Amino acid sequence: MVRRSVPARREERRVSPIRRLWDLFDLRSDLDEIFDELLEAPFFSAPSWFGNFPAVDVAETENDVIVKAEIPGIDPKNLEVHVTEDSLDIKGEVKDEWEERDVGYCRRERYCGAFERTIALPAKVKQDEVKAQYKDGILTITLPKVEPSKPKARKVEIEVA
Repeated sequence: MVRRSVPARREERRVSPIRRLWDLFDLRSDLDEIFDELLEAPFFSAPSWFGNFPAVDVAETENDVIVKAEIPGIDPKNLEVHVTEDSLDIKGEVKDEWEERDVGYCRRERYCGAFERTIALPAKVKQDEVKAQYKDGILTITLPKVEPSKPKARKVEIEVA
């Protein structure tokens, strides 16, 4: 039996120079976005290396929103808490306990420096009745909720024309 080879027809796919140019523009814009994101937050800052600092738990009861922030080793005098009806700002500074001594670190994982965290609240709160307590490295903030206003219904008279 004789085998005949049938010439395979190759379909050449040529990419037009215009298409190549657009691909390069897309690649350039993607790389620009990546570098912009990398350079937005400074290296070795709390948000980029440690997630969101301080770590918080937000819970909601029938009457209150309760926020617990884990901030060990900070003097409560170095904390600031600001509240609006729908957000909570926690600012502070963790001091380096060895900053005055000549210490050569072998490893350093604890965060030192200024931080700021804004937390969106799940309900509107009464700003004047907020209470904060710091104990054992946990900042507990109790935010009483605003009572939802009940819509008033009004009867509308219908005019006959």
